[in-house]
Amino acid sequence: MTAYQVGVFALVRQRDTYLIVRPRVPLLPGGLHGLPGLILGAPSGENLVESQLRRALLSQVGLAVAELRLVGSHAARGVQGGNGDARLNLIFGSEYCSGILNPQDSELLGAEWMNGADLFRAGVPEYLLAAVRELETSIAPATPPAPASTGRFPRLFGKQK
Repeated sequence: MTAYQVGVFALVRQRDTYLIVRPRVPLLPGGLHGLPGLILGAPSGENLVESQLRRALLSQVGLAVAELRLVGSHAARGVQGGNGDARLNLIFGSEYCSGILNPQDSELLGAEWMNGADLFRAGVPEYLLAAVRELETSIAPATPPAPASTGRFPRLFGKQK
């Protein structure tokens, strides 16, 4: 019988860098670099994916993130010992919120913030580069432009009189 799994991973952005981990045993295909996350095998429930992913981020690297948005997905076969199992990997993008990067999980060799050029040079897989591109276009810019000074308070709600 072929098992089916769902992998959920976080692509976390802080300014113009992205959190990349070096797992002891890669959960994502494509090399030495990966994203923090987990493989779900629990029964479904309300917000199971987001709550479990947030817990994994806290336990693996000590970070909290803002809103999670789906920025990538791909399917893989033979991910557990090459026995034909199938996995759907979902990559959720978010902005860093709080915490100090501190790889705490015994399954990680390390973690670091890398900019887009470093990701490309490190040879991360194309699906990860595509998720970075999607994240960059789906959420606000890392450094929002400064508002023009008008000499009065900015308009927050409705029209100013």
